[in-house]
Amino acid sequence: MRAWRSFPLLQDRRPILVVPPEFNRNSSTVISLMSPEDSGCWLLDRMRKQIGLESYANKRLLDFGCGVRFSQAIINRKLSIGDYIGVDVCLPMIEFLQKKVRDDRFSYIFLDAYHAMYNPHGSPLTPNWSLPITQDADVVCMFSVITHQYPNDSLSIFSILRRHINAAGQLFFTCFLDESIFDFEDRSPERNGGRCFYNPQFLTDIVQRCGWRVVTRARGEGPLIGDSFVLQPDRASPPHRESYR
Repeated sequence: MRAWRSFPLLQDRRPILVVPPEFNRNSSTVISLMSPEDSGCWLLDRMRKQIGLESYANKRLLDFGCGVRFSQAIINRKLSIGDYIGVDVCLPMIEFLQKKVRDDRFSYIFLDAYHAMYNPHGSPLTPNWSLPITQDADVVCMFSVITHQYPNDSLSIFSILRRHINAAGQLFFTCFLDESIFDFEDRSPERNGGRCFYNPQFLTDIVQRCGWRVVTRARGEGPLIGDSFVLQPDRASPPHRESYR
């Protein structure tokens, strides 16, 4: 039995946060295998183990490109967490979460950044952007975010997040890797950031330029999670702000 089927299910399945189907952006394969709560629980536990945490209790989690799945998992399955900050470019979804989630641990931020698929009328992202967050995060995560980013936008995102994590914090992200390519390829038919692959060393160079150091790297466990990295702030290497031409 594959690992992604092994997460224990809780007996109390009465939903507290019910999300409209249009905000569930999981792949059809994952949706056919398990509920958003189940996949959210599995991914949070998978990240926790790779980072090396005992739990998320008393941790401030910044979820960049949050979607709805982790909110559903934490709230509906009563998972322990300190604070959860969700950031996304989908305004209707963020407005829904801001209205429906009545829990002081949760806050949501709309990021009006351009993306050809998800926010075509947004403003171009730059490394100088900051998030309206008053306290640094202990853990930052990006699930299926870099899989949709061109190198300049990845560089901007890693630079932005570097300013919102505490000195001992860790950043976890998933990606598509291919050692056979020179640097980067968008393999979506529309060339709109739908399926972006990186050469591992090229992606490592980007994160290092943004002031991070690689702690661990793990292979994906399909179909639920792609390849993943854990990063920590590199105090000896401040972020660079140059773009790729």
